Amino acid sequence: MITALTLLKYALHLLTRSPLKTLEVVMPALVLMGAVGVFAAVTAPDLLANGPLLGDIDSVRDGLRMICFALAFMFSYALMAILWHRHTLSDTRTPRRMSISLLAGYLWRVFALSLIQLAAGFAMVVPLLVFSRTAQSADATPALASMLIATFITQLVLFWLSLRLSLILPAAALGKPIRMAQSWRYTVSIARPLWGVAAVLALSKALLAGLVTMIDLASPGYRLAIELPVSALEGLLIFSVLTALYSVQAPRNT
Repeated sequence: MITALTLLKYALHLLTRSPLKTLEVVMPALVLMGAVGVFAAVTAPDLLANGPLLGDIDSVRDGLRMICFALAFMFSYALMAILWHRHTLSDTRTPRRMSISLLAGYLWRVFALSLIQLAAGFAMVVPLLVFSRTAQSADATPALASMLIATFITQLVLFWLSLRLSLILPAAALGKPIRMAQSWRYTVSIARPLWGVAAVLALSKALLAGLVTMIDLASPGYRLAIELPVSALEGLLIFSVLTALYSVQAPRNT
């Protein structure tokens, strides 16, 4: 019987069985990610610290630069995912040759999943915000607690939805694409355990984000030095969960 604990133990085993090999596999993506971060820190430190300011004369240009940095970071993040999926699944699945079309196919699937998450998150957050405003009292503590709970619940649902749909990503990394409907069908039998996995991922994301916020480094360079490793570690955990999920749920002929 597959449980949330089984999937998480498998994912952690993938990450910890050979740390040096893990680092070697994802090094090209880490180098690219670091290069993007350093370039952003040197050329636009104010954007890293605060984001483009509304009303600034250069706000449009700064906004475009921020979009370019975000796309470059997303590319390096996707590359890390592809390299990790291909490595961790190579024992049981034979990846097809790496190509530009394979990378492009992976990226547009990431974009499609992001749009679905954005729409789902918006549909959940707006009613919660409206309810919070109408129920807010003079004492701010209950409102803060409600916001924290609402944020966790939103993250929980979004992670669960992503896990149900995201088998398309390791499949695309192997060059053997499947549709979202197939991913949803393959994960029907473990939909309940995936709530436990989603809860752990949502909690770990909240804890890591809280840690970065608590450090509160003023220098963009120092902030980047903390946030990049945290993002990479968080990404590897999620990619490993998807690898575990794909290994046990996707048919061998995909």
